[in-house]
Amino acid sequence: MKFLLGFAVICVLVTGLASKLQKNPKYKSEGCACLNGGSCVRYGLYTRPFRCACPRGYAGELCEIDTKAHCYKNNGHDYRGITSVTTHGRDCLRWDSPLLHHNMFNARRQGAMELGLGKHNFCRNPDRGNKPWCYFQNGRKVASMPCQLPRCEPEQSTDSTCGRRQHRMYKIVGGTGTSIESQPWIATLSQVSRKTKQEHFQCGGSLIHPCWVLTAAHCFPDSKFPDPKDFVVSLGKAKLGDTDEKKEQKFKVEKIIRHQQFSDETAALDNDIALVKIRSASGQCAVLTDSVQTVCLPPAGLKLKDATPCEIAGYGKEEYSNWLYSQTLKSASVQLIPQSLCQSEQYYGKLLNSNMFCAGDPTWKVDACKGDSGGPLTCEHNGQMLVYGIISWGEECAKEQRPGVYTRITAYLPWMESHMAESSDVRSVQIPK
Repeated sequence: MKFLLGFAVICVLVTGLASKLQKNPKYKSEGCACLNGGSCVRYGLYTRPFRCACPRGYAGELCEIDTKAHCYKNNGHDYRGITSVTTHGRDCLRWDSPLLHHNMFNARRQGAMELGLGKHNFCRNPDRGNKPWCYFQNGRKVASMPCQLPRCEPEQSTDSTCGRRQHRMYKIVGGTGTSIESQPWIATLSQVSRKTKQEHFQCGGSLIHPCWVLTAAHCFPDSKFPDPKDFVVSLGKAKLGDTDEKKEQKFKVEKIIRHQQFSDETAALDNDIALVKIRSASGQCAVLTDSVQTVCLPPAGLKLKDATPCEIAGYGKEEYSNWLYSQTLKSASVQLIPQSLCQSEQYYGKLLNSNMFCAGDPTWKVDACKGDSGGPLTCEHNGQMLVYGIISWGEECAKEQRPGVYTRITAYLPWMESHMAESSDVRSVQIPK
């Protein structure tokens, strides 16, 4: 009798447990959800409701890992292969490692599966950066670095999200006002007064990655090692004096990397390039919207034809003699000038080297000016806008035979990738003893 009663109690408990499991949202979400043609094999009550039998070439709990993938497309956000080594040959950490508990991306974060994160150490690109990357153990810290993985195509596909804009206000002549949606990669770099805490506009910049802004080295003239705490960066800003909370995103500067060979000893500025790592007060990078987008970097070795029409944009002076900067974002069209002409005695002669190039308006009525420094010269290539140069220096503004001079981005791609890789720990964490 006691046995029958005990059995009845167990049946009731099992039935109740089964009912609760069936009503549990997690149980429902773990219904047959195999990917890439995987078939569902169901289990009994006391184990996981199902497992996936994966077809050849796929693995993982949901068959989400593509063991055949040997390269990445576009920026690699959809890469689901099994490469697990950084460009420096370091082994990747598992995304479910306890060492990543405080990092932004790990297997426990919301939406991890959709981002390709899980119980593995394969390279992924959850932040939509330039290419797949992973975390690795660097001494007593956790850092991140791009992976040793080739691109499937030689140049960026037009499916990539960089260099896209909501409004195509293209070839604007004469330096006219423009919407932030037409130049969504424009960044403003401001210096914060230590006494008054007021922000003073310093330079422009270009968002090349949700966490990185590209600008000019001469935007930090006071010190070889500028203090990041003295600067703030704004994205999605159409007017200097106003704040549009719906469009604008504001960031602290986490790190400034000025080119180690930057020189202003002559009238020219050599190696005039700097990288600025940004972070919001909550620890996030930029959120991509219609008014905030990344601009594409040029493919290595790209050399656009002379007279190619490109764009410049910024908040600089409208005339060289003006006291004040423009309060609204302006954009204009300029043309690439032959290197031989710009290096001639009629123009800049020996001041111009191979790290620089010139661009201007054939009528000498349009040019970048003071305050535009650090901003982008962008050109259309394969249907996308890419940053081809950084506004650097020139003699006055729109002066005949003295066009604007720009830092040549393609000369610094290895430098940029190396420093971004070394400093790309999304949140550097000291490993506990």
